[in-house]
Amino acid sequence: MKKTKNTSAGPVLRLLFLLYCALMLWLLFGQRLRLGMQDSALIQQGLNINLIPLHTLRQYWGLLLSDNAYYVRHAIVNLAGNVVMFVPLGLLLPWIWPTLRKLWKVMLCALAAMILVELSQYLTALGSCDVDDLILNLLGAAFGYCLWCIGAKLRRNA
Repeated sequence: MKKTKNTSAGPVLRLLFLLYCALMLWLLFGQRLRLGMQDSALIQQGLNINLIPLHTLRQYWGLLLSDNAYYVRHAIVNLAGNVVMFVPLGLLLPWIWPTLRKLWKVMLCALAAMILVELSQYLTALGSCDVDDLILNLLGAAFGYCLWCIGAKLRRNA
């Protein structure tokens, strides 16, 4: 009898995904609640939205070029953080769910999750709703998917 390779994820990967989701929820919402970083919702909702693509990215680029170390660090943390935070999503989705092993499917799931996060941040005034965050998050998910592809190819060749 021919043995077939099990391509589905085990319970460890599923647990890792759940822990990743919990960490993301804490980073995106819980941390702000705990630290009391919520302003009046009416005031905050007017200040926490950017629907102009590349607007915030241009601002951070300007901060990267400044002489102020605090501003440079702030820009790096925000830019890199928005990318790095979503690398695991692009890596874990195709690894756990075989039906999500196409780039467009991973990007569609990531986009849906990120839109949900951005809208939640806007509605709860816990963070900012920024189209540039969406761009950076998708870049991170795409990078994670590339890592999964490299890993899958290495596993096939081993």
